[in-house]
Amino acid sequence: MKLLLPIILIIVSILTFIFGVNPLYKDVKSLRAETDAYNTALNNSTDLQKTQDGLIKSYGEISEADKSRLADLLPSSLNNIQFILEVERIANLQGMPIKDIKFDTMKKDNTATDTNTVVSATDIDTRPYGVFPIEFTTEGNYDSFLLFLKALEYNLRLADVKSISFSVPEDTGKPVPGVDPNVYRYVLNIETYWLK
Repeated sequence: MKLLLPIILIIVSILTFIFGVNPLYKDVKSLRAETDAYNTALNNSTDLQKTQDGLIKSYGEISEADKSRLADLLPSSLNNIQFILEVERIANLQGMPIKDIKFDTMKKDNTATDTNTVVSATDIDTRPYGVFPIEFTTEGNYDSFLLFLKALEYNLRLADVKSISFSVPEDTGKPVPGVDPNVYRYVLNIETYWLK
């Protein structure tokens, strides 16, 4: 009988630990892990707030002239007419009038396959910027064309020349009146960008 009471107490204490304390201990452990996750998120939030404050301060220190230049570099809206006029102004400075302007804000084929890359429509839609392609024809001598490309390169608006093709006047062996053999015809494909 003396042994029965300690055995019962030992069994009761083991059962109390298994059914009472152990589940509570597991709950406390999961709550601690959750608290650690919240503390990490709070620390990240504080760091992000400091970064945001620093960026706002840096942006505030940029002069209005520089902000205007940044807006010209990568505008926040698609202003295709302004871009076309800008390219035409640059071409006219070199005496190379622009003709046959073609543009399409949405490419007809949403997938571009190349030997190196594959771009799907979902990749295009998720980009933070839009692409405005333009194709046009111009005529002029080679030196004027090089000056046109250099002026386009140094222009503030961001633009990529994707392709250039040219044709030369047909050589008949005799001078043709009104046709300069040094004037070539160029077809350019250019893309510019804008923030969505």
